Amino acid sequence: MKKEMEIKLYKLEVIPGKENIAEEWLEFLKQNKEAGEALLKKEKAYFEAYFKSIEEGRMYIYLFFSAEDVNFSNNKALHHGSSLDKKHFAYMKECVDLSKGDIMNCLFYLNNMEDFMK
Repeated sequence: MKKEMEIKLYKLEVIPGKENIAEEWLEFLKQNKEAGEALLKKEKAYFEAYFKSIEEGRMYIYLFFSAEDVNFSNNKALHHGSSLDKKHFAYMKECVDLSKGDIMNCLFYLNNMEDFMK
């Protein structure tokens, strides 16, 4: 039986003047890719991708996230004590206005992951 994926797209607004910290955060995640992928397994998450956009002069970070259960994954990331996640959330708290932005639910998805995984 195939597992279903829960997919979210987060639009995160970077606080004006904190763009350099956001860039540093993204670079930190990129430099720690292997450790991050190991954490995804513990969080029962499948895929995480980051995008940067400048819209009307403001910087936004988009996060595409898929997991078996997004709430479980987020809670696990917040509470399992990983130094990588602690630093990840510290960067996020420092440069993202969490009162703004958006969380979009996936209406449906198409996939051909079986071919990719061969």
